[in-house]
Amino acid sequence: MPYKMYDAKGNDVTHHDLQDKVAWCINGASLEDGFVQLYGDQLNLVINPEKEDNPYAPDLLNTQNGLLGDLKTQNTPFFQARPRFDLDPQYAVVFNGKDRKRYSDYYPDIEIYFAVDWVAIRFETKASIDVNPMVGVWRIPFNALNVLCEGAPFHEYQQRIGDTKGNAKGSYVLDLQNPAFTKVI
Repeated sequence: MPYKMYDAKGNDVTHHDLQDKVAWCINGASLEDGFVQLYGDQLNLVINPEKEDNPYAPDLLNTQNGLLGDLKTQNTPFFQARPRFDLDPQYAVVFNGKDRKRYSDYYPDIEIYFAVDWVAIRFETKASIDVNPMVGVWRIPFNALNVLCEGAPFHEYQQRIGDTKGNAKGSYVLDLQNPAFTKVI
């Protein structure tokens, strides 16, 4: 289904190829640096030193409690959250199933940070779906997130059926209004 997205000024919002995992990983590293520059002191976060040798290591380290953290930057709401899952797209974020498995196996005590900045606020197909601009950071311990995933809708990415690039096949759709999330910024 063809669609268009727009920012608050009415400009088209287009994304780089969503299936290009390498490009998104490279972009993610620069987002992590920017996040720590903006919020690191306030949230007691630094880039995880293990990232120097292992680009797949968790992104962050909390210098106050010693816990690892991972950053989930979200710039596009899940606009289809209401028609597909009866969730308000204003607060709908996604968490991929591949990360859930990895954290369960290797990092059960990790903290997850959702950094939200809705760049796209209008989605147009046959009808329009709008959200308000929103910026903030929400934290959730993985054990609480894992429980939320048990009952959360799972969105399978149709364009990734048969993917061989290592992309996640789908994501859980979550509601930031759930009290398990703590807004920290």
